[in-house]
Amino acid sequence: MKKVFILIVFLFLFVCPINAKVLRGSTSYDEIFKGFFGTWHVTSKIESSNNYAKFNPVSVDIWNLSGHNNVIFLENSLTGAKSAITVDNALDNLDGKRLKFLRTKEFTHKGYKYKHIEEPEFILDGDIFKGTDTFSIEKYDSGNNLISKDVVKYKVIGQKIAGD
Repeated sequence: MKKVFILIVFLFLFVCPINAKVLRGSTSYDEIFKGFFGTWHVTSKIESSNNYAKFNPVSVDIWNLSGHNNVIFLENSLTGAKSAITVDNALDNLDGKRLKFLRTKEFTHKGYKYKHIEEPEFILDGDIFKGTDTFSIEKYDSGNNLISKDVVKYKVIGQKIAGD
């Protein structure tokens, strides 16, 4: 089973790193936060799950985050995985240090439909961000009946190691 990691759409990078695409998400503020840009040492630890055997209990990664206009570029230095996330549907009543969005991905494999839903939320405090990433994997049969739903919530802490 492939390893499942977290952060902003970071889980999907480990599930399908070869098929990195521009994703659509919504952010909780009306601009991309330059404070999030740079190279980060990120640690993720399971906070809760309904299937602990399916998810990695702890992961440690190096991420490089950059951006232009409304696109965040993500590169995982350890795996070489890359992705771009288009940020839209901005909400306006937060302090500009919170990044929150929803990502969904649907695909079919061996006759089953799968739906990955990821909801990361991070708060920036100087050179550290903290938050959670909730990830669920739903599996459906050919009649679109839910067969299983595995959910994990990670506690995430990132420390900036380079960048402004």
